[in-house]
Amino acid sequence: MNKENLELKIVKETKSFGPVEIRPVEKALAKEMIVKNHYSHKWNEGGFGKYNFGIFKADNPGECLGVAVYGYMKNPNAKIFSHPNPGAWMSELNRMWISDVLGMNAESILIAASIKLLRRMNQDCVAIQSFADGRLGCGTIYKAANFKYYGFHYTKFLENSRTGEFTHEQIFTNTTCTSSYLRANIAYLIGDMKVYEVKTYRYIYPLCKHFRFNKPELPYPEYERGMTQSYWSRDIDKIKYNIVSMLDKVSSKK
Repeated sequence: MNKENLELKIVKETKSFGPVEIRPVEKALAKEMIVKNHYSHKWNEGGFGKYNFGIFKADNPGECLGVAVYGYMKNPNAKIFSHPNPGAWMSELNRMWISDVLGMNAESILIAASIKLLRRMNQDCVAIQSFADGRLGCGTIYKAANFKYYGFHYTKFLENSRTGEFTHEQIFTNTTCTSSYLRANIAYLIGDMKVYEVKTYRYIYPLCKHFRFNKPELPYPEYERGMTQSYWSRDIDKIKYNIVSMLDKVSSKK
C-alpha cells in the first residue's frame, strides 16, 4: 500500500463511542481479522482484498476494531450493468466484521466511509455490490446504508455432519482448486454432507448516476432468516472421475 493511500482517512463523531477514523489497511491485516472473526472464517485468495479499510477509535489509532474488504465479483466479466465509461467496474463488498465494542451503528459508519474512500482511490469503480446470507437475515444493514435491493436467488450450503463446518456449493464444482475440491467431494461421496438451500439477497450501491443494472430495483424484502434442508442432484460418476484424475496429478508431482 503506497503512502498516499495510507494518508487517506475519514473521521466521524459518534454519540456512543466517541470519534472514530476509517482508513485503508494492509491486506494481510484485513485477512487475519476476517479469518479469525468473521462467521465464515474464510478468505477467497482469487478476488478478495483489492481495497481494505479499517475502523479505529481516534484515541487509540493503533488498534483496528473492524474491517471492510472490497474485491472483485465472482465473475468480473459478467455483463450485468451498463455504463458509458468502458473501464467502469463494479466492486463487491466481500467481507465485513466489526468488534462488538463499537455497537451496531458502527457497521453503517464503516460502510459509508469506506465506500467514499474507495471512490477517491478508484474513479472507475461505479457501484458496490454485496450479498446478504439468508442464514443470518435479509440484509437490514444494507437498507440502513441506502443500498438498492435487486432480489434474491437460492444458494446451496453443505454442512459436514462430522465437523459442523458449512461449505458453499461453488467449492464442490470448482475443479481449479484441487485440494478444496477433493476434500469437499470425498466427504460428499461418503455421506458426510447435508445439503441446505439458503436465500442470497443482492444489494447494490451505485456510485454514479450513469450506472444501470440489468435488472429492476425491487422493494426491500420482509425480514426473514434461516435455511431449508434440500437435495442436490449431481453426476456421481463425473465426481469420481474428477477425483481420480486429480489424485493422479497430485501424486505424479511428488
